[in-house]
Amino acid sequence: MDALAFPVLAGTMLSEAVRFLFDRANAVLDRRAGRVPIDEPERLAGQAEALQVRPTELTDGRVERITQAQGALRVYMSRPGLLHSDDEELRDLLGRLRRDLEEVYGCTLPVGEEERPQPSATVSQHSNTNSGKQIAVLAQRITGTGQARVVQSTNTNEAGAELIGVQIEGSIG
Repeated sequence: MDALAFPVLAGTMLSEAVRFLFDRANAVLDRRAGRVPIDEPERLAGQAEALQVRPTELTDGRVERITQAQGALRVYMSRPGLLHSDDEELRDLLGRLRRDLEEVYGCTLPVGEEERPQPSATVSQHSNTNSGKQIAVLAQRITGTGQARVVQSTNTNEAGAELIGVQIEGSIG
């Protein structure tokens, strides 16, 4: 599944997904603003483990994206009649917000009954300037069930520089 992909949901499932991500965005922004202690875990009904904000992941860019997404979702929260399962822009917005929130919390955030397995390797790699070669995951081989989740970004990729998500030098499967 594409990192930004968001499942097609309809009716109450779509409303629940919007509510869930809107509430998570609010919780993160409340902690960033100091209205709630940053180290206070967020307990969710039906979840065994509480969500914990990782302060180092609250970069200015990420907080700005979460704030913008929260504002856009506020419209849907107040006017649920605007929610349509075929709204590609909404799905893109939800996918980008979920990716940012997963970075902040350091875990996957499945929506509703969606099943998203935890990857066996998770790498988050960000840099201002890349002048050489950055490899997030370098493996000799990978099994058929192996999964990796890689999020990489760089502001400037200089001439000849390489940004590689996963490099497998042996067999797959």
